[in-house]
Amino acid sequence: MLNASAVEVRQKFEANRHVTSEPEIQKLLEEAREASHFISTMIVQAKLNERGGYEVKPSKEHAGATLEIPSEEIIRKSASQSKQ
Repeated sequence: MLNASAVEVRQKFEANRHVTSEPEIQKLLEEAREASHFISTMIVQAKLNERGGYEVKPSKEHAGATLEIPSEEIIRKSASQSKQ
């Protein structure tokens, strides 16, 4: 998911490379900051361990946060999309 997010962010920057209006540039930069904040704080990477479960290694900024465990269906869809 993080790789897809990085690709999308890069595509947005490339699509707006021609923008020269200062107010529009500021608006786009604010959107980029919001996207960066979302990716940094709302996406958690989990790895499948040898027991068949998922492990998450939260960092200090995640202290006190609530983790919503995705359903098996969401995990399967995500796995099949990443293989494409």
